[in-house]
Amino acid sequence: MKKINLGLIGCGLGAGALYGSFFDYLENGRLIACMDIDKKRAEILKKQTGAAYLYTDLDEMLANDEIDAVIVVTPTNYHAEQVVKAAEAGKHVFCEKPMAPTIEEADQMIDACNHYNVRLQIALMKRFNNSFLKVKEIVDSGRLGDIFELRAIWDNARTRASAEGNYRHRLISGGGYLQEDGSHPIDICRWFMGEVDSVSGHVMLVAGNRFENDDLDLVVMKHRNGSMSSLHITMLTHRRGLESYEIFGTKATLLMEWKFHSTHSLEPGIIKIYENAGQVTDVTLETSWNPHEELIDNWQYLNELRHFCDCILYDKTPRVGGDDGRAAVEIINAAYLSAMLNKTVKLPLESSPDLNSLFTRLQKESKWQIKDQDAWWSRY
Repeated sequence: MKKINLGLIGCGLGAGALYGSFFDYLENGRLIACMDIDKKRAEILKKQTGAAYLYTDLDEMLANDEIDAVIVVTPTNYHAEQVVKAAEAGKHVFCEKPMAPTIEEADQMIDACNHYNVRLQIALMKRFNNSFLKVKEIVDSGRLGDIFELRAIWDNARTRASAEGNYRHRLISGGGYLQEDGSHPIDICRWFMGEVDSVSGHVMLVAGNRFENDDLDLVVMKHRNGSMSSLHITMLTHRRGLESYEIFGTKATLLMEWKFHSTHSLEPGIIKIYENAGQVTDVTLETSWNPHEELIDNWQYLNELRHFCDCILYDKTPRVGGDDGRAAVEIINAAYLSAMLNKTVKLPLESSPDLNSLFTRLQKESKWQIKDQDAWWSRY
């Protein structure tokens, strides 16, 4: 079977944990090159994956004619420049979420990939998770009746993090927790409920001594079909963490929740359908007794890479393309803008707001502090 030769841009923790060990199971692709400005990180991932080439310079990597496509796993504020360069070099692009901090940068990425006729897929991996696919099937089947509301919750205990130790919490990243982790549930709301018409956002920075951007957000979306969805997301829970999606229809209510976040788990989400204020049907997916089989069949990061390579091999359009990534960026920017203006924001946005002014104001207004000795953490 023909395989797509892949180059990895960015060899940090995410690249190693989520992709590194799983290239062995990628039937239609192989990793042949690792690139990072930190040579030690590139060496670690090269050893982990068995890749043939190591680079610390992006231009040198893109000049390698053996590479068909690249996987971009760098900080969000670098995505636009790197994706445009890859497209100009004729490489297909698989880009980690969030796609970009602004809609302007997202448009640059889309335009470049279209101009140079290369595929662009955004790594919104929930769409390749079997539990999410099961719920999407139920929603589309009409089992729940007419859908009028979705409530999403995404909570994590992350206060041991800090702006000093993680780019995600710095102004330079372009956005805070809503941008980084919130892009997943925001995309799910749009995928399940349809295009978004208007956005209302409430944004807080509680631990202003630790972070430079938001750590608590509430987003309400009004969809074009008249339905509504909402997302509550925070790093400040004292629980282990919570990810859930509750979908309300005229015939039934569906709840999908996870013992641990779906991001790092092979276990399926617990899915239950409630009818007539008492009847409960458990439609949770079954799993095999063999964790190796579960990894091969259900690891969402592997499945999205399989799809990406298939799109290149068979000239198909990725089912999670640049437009999907841009839509999540636009909703997130609209939520931040809504918080700045204290009013609901209609889509489409004409331009992305200056978020540094929002975060700087929130930091000055923060009434609380979390000292190092009082900080707490749970991976998920």
